[in-house]
Order: sequence, then structure tokens, then C-alpha cells
Amino acid sequence: MMKPLRRLLVTAAFGTLSACASLSPPQTNMAEMAADIPATWLLDLPSDTTGPQGWANLYDDPILLRYLDMAAAQNFDVKSAQTRVIAAEAELRRAAARLKPQLDASASASGGAILSDIDNAFDSYGLGLSGRWDPDVFGETKTIIESSRANLRAQEALAADTRQAILASTGRAYVSAVEATLQVDLAKTNLEFLTESRRISEARYRLGDTAKGDFSFAEANYQSALASYESTLQSARAARRALSILLGDYPTEDLELATELNTPNALPARDLPAAILERRPDIIAARAQLAGRVASLQGAKLAKWPSLGLSGSLSSGSAFKDLFDPGDYIARLGASLSQVLFDGGAIEAGIDSAQANLDVSLLSYEQRLRLAMAEITDAYDRAETLKRTLVNLELSSDAANEALRLESIQFDLGESSLLDVLQVQTRVNSIDASLIRTKAALLQTVITANEAIAGFI
Repeated sequence: MMKPLRRLLVTAAFGTLSACASLSPPQTNMAEMAADIPATWLLDLPSDTTGPQGWANLYDDPILLRYLDMAAAQNFDVKSAQTRVIAAEAELRRAAARLKPQLDASASASGGAILSDIDNAFDSYGLGLSGRWDPDVFGETKTIIESSRANLRAQEALAADTRQAILASTGRAYVSAVEATLQVDLAKTNLEFLTESRRISEARYRLGDTAKGDFSFAEANYQSALASYESTLQSARAARRALSILLGDYPTEDLELATELNTPNALPARDLPAAILERRPDIIAARAQLAGRVASLQGAKLAKWPSLGLSGSLSSGSAFKDLFDPGDYIARLGASLSQVLFDGGAIEAGIDSAQANLDVSLLSYEQRLRLAMAEITDAYDRAETLKRTLVNLELSSDAANEALRLESIQFDLGESSLLDVLQVQTRVNSIDASLIRTKAALLQTVITANEAIAGFI
């Protein structure tokens, strides 16, 4: 009686599999969902990404390059992003495990005896081995795996985006710290000049060689420069602390910095939009997230289809003397097929929700493409503008410093007043401070531009 029943169950199971395999669940077409996005912008997910310009080629500062290595290894945002990749890898492995059979084992022993016969207390046993397998005929598990795989790709791209952003932020913070130090040096030089001018003005005023107005003007300039110097010192300390945080360290001011800001090398030529966007990790992440939404929608649609499961077990339970008797074991095989007939609209609501999430992702993806192109255009435009501005400021600084030199000579000869010298000095200081700021701004903009074209991957 047992053998015909087993044959019937096996026949039913494989018959169900064959019937289900001939059916075709609905598919979600990614291209149709993204019909409004230009074809040149709908990118594949590349297996690797390489940037067009390395840091050393863009701005070769050994100190900065060392700090970039530190940031990549020690920054907490980078570490967190890498940890999320590990978690996504584990989720993908767990999703893939759903396609494999699950096997469970159980064992038990029971019995009773008086206390004096405790050695013979257990007189019966139970052993069991059971297995379950979902053949995933309609592909619902595969949609879960695809969603997990897309999430992994997104987390990998986001990790690359985080790393790139941290490196760019570190570069800009380094430039800010160097700029602040140079501004301190300039403020100190200006303060020393005004201190000496104040001393000379006071001495001449006491001797009656100059009017009190000149002395008062010198005093005002000195006090103003002293206040500015203190503020500049504080800004420099804050800039160094900000850089140390990006390096994964505690906020410290004891950092090695370059003594000047050099001109960066030329930015790489802008590539075709699709080629640039294909490298950008934020676009890759958005594309992967979009693929995940498509898989989620497909999974929601598959909830309408039947669920098929196969199960089997091997068990035995008897006296210990029968433990090794093959005839005492019972084998079972089963197949199940279930279909939701009424759920109050829950499945349709799930489909609508998944469709809405996909639509939101499509809009976000398209907006991300436009913003990316705007970032690239703005950064390159600003870099070119700052280059031209820097040329003008350098010429202006040379002319102003020459004017100060000539005015100082005239003052020494008694042909010019101290007020004239101080006015020229104020102008020189303003131009030189602007020159330092523009050099720093150019470097930071070049870093931003190269980041925008994914040049630091």
C-alpha cells in the first residue's frame, strides 16, 4: 500500500512542476518604464569604474597625497559605507540560499524507571530527518535575489561615491588649511608693518613733526589689524581641526601643511555626457536602485501566482533495540500547491505601491542625471573664471606692491605722509589676501570639477 502512494505523490509533484513551468508570469520591462529618459543617459551597470585624472596628476603635493591615503583608510564615513557593502553581500547570500533545499534533523529519547534502575531509564527513541524545497517555478525567489543583487551593486557604488566625496572633501579641507595659514602669515606681516608705522607716527607726533590725525589713523589701523589677526588665527586653527576629523583623527591642530598654494594642473577635457555619467558612482547607485525597484515590482506581481513546495521526511521511533533496523524507518514525500483566492485587495495594493516606488525612483534618477550635468558645467565654468581672475589679481598684486615700495621711499625722503603710506599698505594687504583666497578657490574648484566627472575613483 505504501509504494503505490509514494508513486502517486512523486507523479503529482512532477506533473505540477511541468504544468507550472509551461506558464509565463508577467514581466516588467525596464526600458518601457524609463521611456522618458534619453537613451544615451540610460546606462548599464559597469563592472568597474576608472577615473580620467589621478590626484598626483591634478595637484602633486606629497603632504596632500599622504593625507588622502589616511582618509581613505581611516575616515569613519568610508568605513561605514564599506560595512554596508558587507551587509548587502550577506543579504544576497541569504536570498540565494532560498533556492537550495532546507534540511532539518531531530532526535529524542524517553522512558521511565524507578530510582534504583536509573541506568535503564531511557527505553525508547525518536529520530527524524525532514527537508523542504521551493523550486521557484514562477521566479518569485529570483526576483528577491535580483533585488538583493541590485542592492549590493547600489551599496558598492555608494561606497565608491562616499570614498570619492571624502577624498574631495579632504582635498578641499587641506587647501582651506593651507590658505588659512597663508592668511595668518599675511596678517602677521601686515601687523608688523602697522606696529612699526604706529611707533614712528607716535614718535613724530610727540616731536611735533606730524598731526594728531595721522597718529590716530595709524592707531586705528593697528588696532583693526590686531583684531583681524586674532580672528585669522582662530580660523586657521578651526581649518586644521576640520581636516584632522576627515582624516579619522581627533580634532588636532598639529598638522603638517604646505607653505604655499601652487597652480593646479589642467583639468581633463570633458567627455560625452553618457561617458561621464557612466563613471559617476552616484549615477551607478541610482541605476542599481532603479533595477531593485523593478525587481520589487516583478515580485509584487508574482504574488498573484500559486506557490509550490516539495517536502520529504525520514523518521523512526521505537525501542532502542530497533535503532539499526531499516524496516523501522518511514519515508514520506509530499508536494503542495497553494493559490490566494481572496485577500481583500492586498496583492493589488502591493503592486500599486511597488509601481509608485518605481515611478519615484525613475523621477529621482532622471533628476540626478540633470543635476550631475549641472554640477560638471558649473564646476568647469567656475574653474575657467577663477583662472582668468587669478591672472588679473597677480598683476594687480605686483603693481600694488611696487606702489607701496615707491611710496615708502618717498616717505623716507620726507616727500610723502604716513597717511599715504598706510592707505597704500591697506590696499596691498587687501589685494594679497584676495590673491590667496582666489588661489585656494581655484584649487578647490578644480577638485570639485574632477570629482564631478568621477576623476577620483
